[in-house]
Amino acid sequence: MANAARSHRGWMTVGLVSLVAVVVGAFFVGRASSGGDSPAAPRAALAHASVTTTTVPGVNIDEIVESRPDQPLDPATRATLSAQLVVARGAAMQYPTVASARAAGMLQAGKFAPELGAHFISYANLNRELRPGGAVDPRYPVGYIYDGIDPTSKVVGLMFVSIAGGPAPSGFAGPNDHWHRHSNLCIQYGPNNKIAVPFAPDRDVTRAQCDTVHGDFMKRTVWMVHAWVVPGWESPKGVFSHADPDLRCADGTVNADAVGFCKGT
Repeated sequence: MANAARSHRGWMTVGLVSLVAVVVGAFFVGRASSGGDSPAAPRAALAHASVTTTTVPGVNIDEIVESRPDQPLDPATRATLSAQLVVARGAAMQYPTVASARAAGMLQAGKFAPELGAHFISYANLNRELRPGGAVDPRYPVGYIYDGIDPTSKVVGLMFVSIAGGPAPSGFAGPNDHWHRHSNLCIQYGPNNKIAVPFAPDRDVTRAQCDTVHGDFMKRTVWMVHAWVVPGWESPKGVFSHADPDLRCADGTVNADAVGFCKGT
């Protein structure tokens, strides 16, 4: 029993660290640009860091799989998936604003990124959702996605995670929930649960470079998938698409700063 308890605590520790990295990493792939100002913490860190040699984030194999067209569903699978998405939508609407997310004790992971939003993490749901088998309970999303970080910013979608090893988890009913991971992440953890990302992920970032900014390096994250289930924010690329093209910066563009952020609503 003691060994089992230690194993469970170790698994949960890995899950917590991996989750923070994967959520933050979700903001940046394909979003880095030269416009705007970088957040204060990454900008200060980069002044003392070796920069990467590439200028465009690489696309990893999971994202290639994620971009495949959806497959048709048989009536029974469609009905099961529809019921799951209704439950997920109800879960999203429990926390309709950033203010409600903060009141529930959720952790803000990064700022707002165009097409990807601002992610807030529910540690209460994390304890229910991280299951080795890879199944999804739509009642317990780990990430809530908002269209900004102001108290009145609105919920637009959800994120589910899985620590299943090997192939992508079974997830939702049917084959169209295209799960993905990120690689080579460097995360900086600050006081008051602040998180900064000095380098965009899926680039040629090394552990040595991450060490120069006193960050935590992660070779690969846990599995994740977005679910755009909030009415009015259905992604034109599909309910499980990585990004929602309609989710834009406050100025109507997708012009992010050097690490992928802009001002949301």
